[in-house]
Amino acid sequence: MNEPAGTTDVAPLERLDERGLESIHEASMHIIAELGIQLDHERARAVFRARGAEVGDDDVVTIPRAVIEESLAAAPTEFVLHARNPEKDLPVGGDAGPVRAPGYGPPYVYTLGDGRRRSRLSDYEALTKLAHVEDVINCTGYSVCEPADVDDRKKHFAMLKRSLALSDQPVMATARGGTRARECLDMVGIAVGDRDLGKPYVAGLVNTVPPRRIDAEMLAGLMAFAEAGQPVLVSSFTMAGASGPETLPASIAQANAETLVGIALAQQINPGTPVVYGVPTSNIDTRHGSLSIGSPESALVVAAAAQLGRYYGVPTRAGGGLTDAKALDYQSGFESMLVQTVTDMAGVDYVLHAAGILESYETVSPEKFVLDCEALRYLDRFRRGFSLDPERLQLERIAEVEPAGHFLDAALDETGEFFHPSVIDKRSHSDWADNGRQSTIERARDRVDRQLEAYERPRLDADVERDLEEYVTARGRAVE
Repeated sequence: MNEPAGTTDVAPLERLDERGLESIHEASMHIIAELGIQLDHERARAVFRARGAEVGDDDVVTIPRAVIEESLAAAPTEFVLHARNPEKDLPVGGDAGPVRAPGYGPPYVYTLGDGRRRSRLSDYEALTKLAHVEDVINCTGYSVCEPADVDDRKKHFAMLKRSLALSDQPVMATARGGTRARECLDMVGIAVGDRDLGKPYVAGLVNTVPPRRIDAEMLAGLMAFAEAGQPVLVSSFTMAGASGPETLPASIAQANAETLVGIALAQQINPGTPVVYGVPTSNIDTRHGSLSIGSPESALVVAAAAQLGRYYGVPTRAGGGLTDAKALDYQSGFESMLVQTVTDMAGVDYVLHAAGILESYETVSPEKFVLDCEALRYLDRFRRGFSLDPERLQLERIAEVEPAGHFLDAALDETGEFFHPSVIDKRSHSDWADNGRQSTIERARDRVDRQLEAYERPRLDADVERDLEEYVTARGRAVE
């Protein structure tokens, strides 16, 4: 039986050849085994010491490469991140489509009406609702903004409770600090009705502290997640020319070394712990000393990170709708689309910062959130391609129309062939002018309003919601 004709799948974009991959790997192994990584947690040092690692001055640990290789072999090549709603479970890795989560950690919010200001808990709620209703975002994430109107000691309770109640997609939670991590794991266990967390339900982001250090709080959180069998996204946000060397290959090698040590620790704590490999490295603009995540160098690293993850046989995290623009403007659009496109074409498995980011991670914008979702829909349509079945070639239809005629007598797009944007205006100039001359940003604001009006809170069993509230109240009092 012949397969139907059509466009081919998009092969992963790869900028490193085999020698390039090997050279980065070998440089990273040299950093791990000879130079070492500072681990600021005694248990983490003890775990590696028991496997033949040496602990030197300032708690710098040099680890035999065999330990790293064995640990990578124990890490799963793919896994399922389970949701409160089983219909929204997400495969991570393999041939599955990407996990897409919103921006993570911005302290500021930018809106068309208010401009830039400190984020509030109400912003967290609105962004979580947008993540729930926008069809191309399939993971609620965590810390979609950092509310300034909540006590820092209780912020993880407030944010995760809203993530769990306002959406039924897979979630993330903080891995900063062992106690906070375990409290978040408890909350997720209550919400999903599996207090022992028998499956992967919640992903934790573990960031290293380049150059060549992982701090005590992140190590404690990583180990708490690993003990519970919950996925960790291990990432080294190295800034080439600042926290990393001046060249991209050197910074990638350093970041790779830090990430591999974090992955190895998770496997030493609990072999088979789901991990996601992350190298969200970028450069600084040397003219200003400022971070530059919307740069072509940032896009180059995305492609390299995806290749390295495949080289090690683990799912990858990189990229997203990244920009250094301070406002919703041409810069924010083309930088985000560049990095977003490379992220998609490179085959990244887990896209954090998929929507909403402005100003080098400092700011999130609801309007940019929906515009980034529009860009993702464009990319999804491109990837889908088109069929070349005989009926799609429409030879009879072509024969019906005389030369110099037209095809306008048929119902417009009755084939369903064409993509219809949700935000972008495709009307004629006169129609656009007669309907208020709205800018794309104004249309995005209207889209935000419509999506929030259309939002329907997913069902959460009353007993579960009560148990979650009681847990948060009790633990919140404990930190007062």
